[in-house]
Amino acid sequence: MMRLFRKQNKEKGFTLIELMIVVAIIGILAAVAIPAYMTYIQKSRVTALVYPGLHSIQTNMGLYYATNLAMPTGTTATSMGEDADTTYFNPSYTANTLTIAIDSAGATSKLLKLDDYKLEAAPATSAGKITGWSLSGNLATKLGLSGES
Repeated sequence: MMRLFRKQNKEKGFTLIELMIVVAIIGILAAVAIPAYMTYIQKSRVTALVYPGLHSIQTNMGLYYATNLAMPTGTTATSMGEDADTTYFNPSYTANTLTIAIDSAGATSKLLKLDDYKLEAAPATSAGKITGWSLSGNLATKLGLSGES
């Protein structure tokens, strides 16, 4: 009796095509994920370096408004930021709007990519208090903050 043996392929592994498909998928995922990650990093830096000073100014403006039933103007408005950490931005006040301009001093600044971007915060008032802030400007747009309060 004659036995027929068939040759079994004992080699296991991935083919070149399968590996190329995996590399292409990883490349597509990286192309989508890296810009989203960079935006996340920029937003977290603004949150850590700019928001504390911004909130200090907004709090002072809120206290002034609650006391005087008017928004601060002139030198009074300028004094709202005296106790705020404005290392990374320059505040200005015009027509009841607080505007901050990112000012990254030096090539190694953490906010260099956002240099000269502006965030405008306009208060919404009701019953003698500031009830919220409307955010606009190119910094708000870039970081997805437009309209937040």
